[in-house]
Parts: sequence; structure tokens; C-alpha cells
Amino acid sequence: RLFLFYNIIFYMSLVILFGLPGTGKTFVGNIFKKYFDSYFYDGDNDLTEEMKQAIKVQRVFTDQMRDIFFQKLIKSIQKLKSKHKKLVVAQTFIKERYRVSLINKIPETKFVLIETKTSIREKRLTERINYPLDLEYARKMEINFDKPAINHLVITNNIDGVDDIKKQINELNIQ
Repeated sequence: RLFLFYNIIFYMSLVILFGLPGTGKTFVGNIFKKYFDSYFYDGDNDLTEEMKQAIKVQRVFTDQMRDIFFQKLIKSIQKLKSKHKKLVVAQTFIKERYRVSLINKIPETKFVLIETKTSIREKRLTERINYPLDLEYARKMEINFDKPAINHLVITNNIDGVDDIKKQINELNIQ
């Protein structure tokens, strides 16, 4: 029984793709889904109505808004994790304390920072259609983004190529 228990823990994985808007978290998440047999969840699905309204009027989120959102997101992650062997979640995770909070609740969490050159990221944001964040709001988010101190891996998404991302995922051994 103990052996089976360890195998279940070993084979269950949670990968959090985090970073600024426009870095390609969703793009990378969909690569995990298509090529690495992972269930992909966009953490923005848990945005509260208050947060959606704040984005519309370009008001920065308060800590109270984030607290409510991350409680909701962590519950969603825990529920999804019980159903899926490989779970990949994309979310900005703008503040370090929420990254630490998730690690405290699910210690096997692997954080992967998605990085992109600023010029490429901003170009992507201006080209998006039907996307709630405009460039000005994204720049506000960049100012509020805590540099990660937690243990994390990095994927660089400057090329917009599936093969390049697949190669990095394989090299990082996170599939």
C-alpha cells in the first residue's frame, strides 16, 4: 500500500505557468495540453466580477480583491488536481505571497516563469482582439509584478514557435 501511495504522489503533477500579460502563458499551456497529455486550465476563469470590472476601467486590483481571487483559484486547482494526473494552470501570479501560499497548500507545485522581451510582449498585447487588458493596463501590472524568489523554472517565449517551446519543456523535464 505504501508503494502505491508514493506512486500516486509521484505521478500527479501541478505546473503553474506565470508571468506578465502577453508572455504567452496560454500559448505554452496549450502546448502542454496538445503535446504532453496535460489538462490545461486558464486561471483567469476564476476572476471575480469585481476584478473584471476593475480591468474594464483600468483600476489596479486591491490586495483584498486578490485574496478573494486566490482563495477561489486555489480551490479550483485542488479540485482539478484530484481529477487530472497532469495539471497545468496559467495565471499571472503577480505577487510572491500567493505563489508561496499555493506551495504551502500543494508542495509539489512546479512554477514556470514565462518570459518574453518587452517589445514582443507589448506587440502581442496590441494585436489581441477581444482581450480585456490594453497595453496601458498591462504596464501597470508590470510595475506591480513581484520578482519571483520562489524556486522556479523559466521558459523564454520570444519566437512564437511551438517546436521551440516543446524543446524547452523537454529540456526542463517538466512534462
